[in-house]
Amino acid sequence: MKLWLPALLFLAACSSSKTPETDTRPLVFVGTYTQDLGFVQGKAAGIYTCRLDTVSGALTIVDTATGINNPSFLTISPDKKYLYAVAENGGKPEAPYGSVVAYRIEADGHLKKLNEVPSYGVAPCHISTDASGRYVLIANYVAGNVLSYGVKPDGSLTDSLSLDQHPGKQPWAHMIIPTPFGPERVLAVDKGDDQVFLYRLAEGRLQRLDSLHLSPGAGPRHFDFHPQDKTLGFVINENSCSIASVRFNADGLQPQVLDSLSTLPAGFQEKNTCADLHVHPNGRFVYGSNRGHNSIAIFGVDPASGKLTALGHCPTQGALPRNFMLSPDGKLLLVANQNSGNVVAFRIDPATGALSPTGANSAVPTPVCLKMMGR
Repeated sequence: MKLWLPALLFLAACSSSKTPETDTRPLVFVGTYTQDLGFVQGKAAGIYTCRLDTVSGALTIVDTATGINNPSFLTISPDKKYLYAVAENGGKPEAPYGSVVAYRIEADGHLKKLNEVPSYGVAPCHISTDASGRYVLIANYVAGNVLSYGVKPDGSLTDSLSLDQHPGKQPWAHMIIPTPFGPERVLAVDKGDDQVFLYRLAEGRLQRLDSLHLSPGAGPRHFDFHPQDKTLGFVINENSCSIASVRFNADGLQPQVLDSLSTLPAGFQEKNTCADLHVHPNGRFVYGSNRGHNSIAIFGVDPASGKLTALGHCPTQGALPRNFMLSPDGKLLLVANQNSGNVVAFRIDPATGALSPTGANSAVPTPVCLKMMGR
């Protein structure tokens, strides 16, 4: 026993002395895969609540919400009181649909389950709230549809208020988010139909208004808006491995592609698909994740013209980078490497957009989605 005493003392010294009541480090919630779904061997236990070291970017797991299978994507309500998750399941006779789960966020980051409702589609893969927090929006990947739900006063969910089935032979709805064009405007991305759809959310009901057609086979997956110019947005195409800049009119309609660049370096011939993208808070840089090349592609952007400039790539120090997040101050970028089970932190140069590893490499089983309180 004496041989183990120094090691125990060392571990005690390295552990945080903060109690849940005094720990002021920001909360980060990590969505994961918990099951073997064929395309992924999920090894996680549920949704992980983590504390973020804002200097190094290291994550410390402090709690785990179990009892949910494949909570691959998460969203936090605008008032930061509730978290909503998709359970990416369905397609079986005994369980035809996935589901949507509502949680209350306790002061210590513990998630208290409120209720669970059907997704009315197979493989729900994305979730968000409208700007007011009155409605929750989801995209069912395999079903190719998007839905809206009401939020009750206690944060729990109503049954679905509306469903819009995307067109095409094999639609794959991959994202649905509010837009900066007012509280009733919503955007959805469909990888299978190669379209970005624009909606009005009238009393919680989705009404399709307009759409943008991308190149056949491009596979649009995720979208983000410029933080200072709401008429400018960016879409990452999973199959063609490209990022395109998009201009809307003042009403948030009539979208047009302005520019498009590959996310891969010249000469790269191995298999790759793209996943996520985000615009830096200063509006000067756009980042996208490459799965295969296992990198973050970095682009400069001219807001006036929408022209993109390729600035380079940064290895993610892991396999199959999925979702990534930028800290609200624009100093850190954290990447969820799904297949290597780690979240790696990078420091952002605000002048050049370049990424440099901080040295923080946090073990989290099959991570998919990172959501920070306040982001």
